[in-house]
Amino acid sequence: MKKLVALLIVSLMATAAFAVHDSDTDSFGVYFDAGNSNNCFTGGLYQPFNVYLVLMNPAGPTNGFECTVVASGTAPNFALSTTLAGTGALDVDASPNGFAVGAAANYPVANGGLTLVTWSYMMTGPGDMAFRIDKASIPSMTGGLPVVTGDGTLRRCGVASGSVLLPVATVNNANCVVADEATSFGNVKSLFR
Repeated sequence: MKKLVALLIVSLMATAAFAVHDSDTDSFGVYFDAGNSNNCFTGGLYQPFNVYLVLMNPAGPTNGFECTVVASGTAPNFALSTTLAGTGALDVDASPNGFAVGAAANYPVANGGLTLVTWSYMMTGPGDMAFRIDKASIPSMTGGLPVVTGDGTLRRCGVASGSVLLPVATVNNANCVVADEATSFGNVKSLFR
């Protein structure tokens, strides 16, 4: 019985360690690591940190995307830099948080996702931040969701939180967001029946 309990605890810890990694196809997320697994971050004042916009588990080749990314919260903050990924990537959306990006070649897949944008952020006061992903400022498709393109075809995508109204990543927030469809205790428990 002790071995079973120990195995269950190890299984739960392993599940929790990977619960943030989004398993949905064509799902936009914001992460704080290049491994696309950390969407909660604890940051200090005046310490720059990287933020990555990632398309997880692309359904096919991808060479462009449309979305809006909004950083909000109580912490005074600003983006030190914004870097588009992709060969010859060009953003034609003039809105401050919007993206309508096309690249000259398909984005490479790494750690299950495509890194689309990298920001360097810095907080200048205490508080928290939350990142939300929404449709483009001038969307190419209806449905109120981000869009990608590849092989001349538009694909409507989801967001890691399951809703454009919910944050996909947080900084200094006690209620860390998790990816939609994270493995539950019931799923782990069912392995022992």
